[in-house]
Amino acid sequence: MLREFALEPIGPVSIEETSAQNLLKLSTHTYWRRVWPAGLGLAAYITDRFGADGLRDHQVLDLGCGVGLIGIVCGRLGARVTFLDREAAALAAVRRNCRRNGLAPAQTIGGDWNHGGERLAPATYDLVVGGDVVYDDAEWPALGTGLMRTLRPGGLALLADPGWVPDVKLRAAFRRSGFAVTRDRWTVSWPPWRPTHRQDKIINIYTLRRAPSAPPHSQ
Repeated sequence: MLREFALEPIGPVSIEETSAQNLLKLSTHTYWRRVWPAGLGLAAYITDRFGADGLRDHQVLDLGCGVGLIGIVCGRLGARVTFLDREAAALAAVRRNCRRNGLAPAQTIGGDWNHGGERLAPATYDLVVGGDVVYDDAEWPALGTGLMRTLRPGGLALLADPGWVPDVKLRAAFRRSGFAVTRDRWTVSWPPWRPTHRQDKIINIYTLRRAPSAPPHSQ
């Protein structure tokens, strides 16, 4: 799926073989520099769910994109992707990784829902994707409002969590924001760069669907 990824060329690879071998060597302290199980699982899930042409010409937002793995996978499946992250260095890494995967020029926006998110056009995106973006329940109301504002009617958000948050609580919160919420489970063999020391990790992948006729929320 990906041609190259990270800050060193690593050749043609599949989703399962991609990612962390080089990325995780960069830093053990700066979270955006790392590929985490939830992100890797969501990237593989998207490939399985949508297939080679399932995102053709879809508008996709990669929320809290980090090094851009999930969004780049969407781009390789034909989507037009916008990458959002508060870290300028992360967006620079995204631009490099997009070039390596034939997706340049990357459309990047610095910030989050509260700072920079106003530059995201309302009711624009068919799909919003995010790995490890729901760990702080205090942010769920703002996240729900932002998703409702930016998704087109009938649009989807796919949010991946490694089991850090209570399932029932999360579903209830986003239903209050106006979404239909379902959950799938995806298994990731982690870490992928250590084949003799891998463990299966279960990732919760939440599908949030905006009603086809729901008006966008104002901020």
